[in-house]
Amino acid sequence: MTRLALVVDDEPDIRRLLVADLVAAGYEVIELDSGERVHATALEKEPDIIVLDLTMPRVNGYEALRQLNVDPRTTGIPVIVASAKIGKSAQILCRDLGAVDFLAKPWEDGELIWRVEQVLGPDPDRA
Repeated sequence: MTRLALVVDDEPDIRRLLVADLVAAGYEVIELDSGERVHATALEKEPDIIVLDLTMPRVNGYEALRQLNVDPRTTGIPVIVASAKIGKSAQILCRDLGAVDFLAKPWEDGELIWRVEQVLGPDPDRA
């Protein structure tokens, strides 16, 4: 069964790179360009993992994390924050809000998939 990732980033070029890495690794991907529909999309589509930017207009990544974390229906969906905000305070706040990992932008080749598989385990369909 193909794993589903939700990628949320307001920068089209960054979103395209994240999606390309995941698709190349065999993931099905849903894309959002803001945090406004993260919670609703997570409820509807039940992704295996969410890759979430922090700095977005309207609803930022912190608020999207908070919404996911307070709802027992979505709190179990692992979230990897992908952000250029790499300070320890941002990382601590993200973990406090429920993120399982932090991917600093720009990331190294293979790093996104390595982090995803650290959270989900290797994809059994990609043996």
